[in-house]
Amino acid sequence: RSIDGLAALAWLTGGAALAFAVALALLATRGVLRPVRELGRAARLLGQGDLRTRITVSGSDELAQVAHTFNNTAAELERHVKQLRDMEADARRFVADVSHELRTPLAALTAVADILQEEAATLPEHAGQAARLVSQETLNLTTLVNDLIEISRFDSGVAALVLNEVDLTELVHSTLRTRGWPDHVHTHLPPAVTARLDPRRIDVILANLVGNALRHGRPPITIHLTTHPHQITIDVRDHGPGLHETVLPHVFDRFYKASTTRTRSEGSGLGLAIARENARL
Repeated sequence: RSIDGLAALAWLTGGAALAFAVALALLATRGVLRPVRELGRAARLLGQGDLRTRITVSGSDELAQVAHTFNNTAAELERHVKQLRDMEADARRFVADVSHELRTPLAALTAVADILQEEAATLPEHAGQAARLVSQETLNLTTLVNDLIEISRFDSGVAALVLNEVDLTELVHSTLRTRGWPDHVHTHLPPAVTARLDPRRIDVILANLVGNALRHGRPPITIHLTTHPHQITIDVRDHGPGLHETVLPHVFDRFYKASTTRTRSEGSGLGLAIARENARL
């Protein structure tokens, strides 16, 4: 009986000790896992772009030090991102302001350049070349300023669609006629394809694609217009060598040049970027 009593007491003591140990382990685990879970949640929010995410710090152990480090890192990252955004906003505002300020003197320069262009044939050889050069460079500068103004509208979020019911077949023909391209481009357009869209935006996109095909591709240049139940596709195609695979990811970037040897080109380097922004809009 004494041995049985001692054994029962041992079992009771062992069970109580085990229950206490389990409870203590659960409390300790909970105390460790809770900060870790909070740290993981904060890291996910930070990765999703919520730079104001912070962790509540309690205690002075290693986990508290990790929380302090995370908060300091998040605060520094938020400061750097805000600084970069402010710099980007200043740069965009500068481009927009300069572009608008240049419009008035450019209008005067364009008028003078047109007169010089008309009189170039009657001028001496070198003077005529200079007059034609001034006229062409004024035209290029005007194009660049207009493109910068257009980009600044997209950056500031003021670009808007002006929707109309448009015959797309006629719109494509009008784009080609306006720029003198009908004889250089083959079209495959079904009759009477209408859609509600912004004709000016479509004109800009189409003109950029066809212009690039004519300048950098090889004939024949073709435009196919196909209709689907819920969309219309305009496909501009040329038969040139194409672009290298390293260039493709950057072809719609602003001011990007596929060839590093070309220090200057006749375009502004913004045409395809403007076309993409119009397509997104």
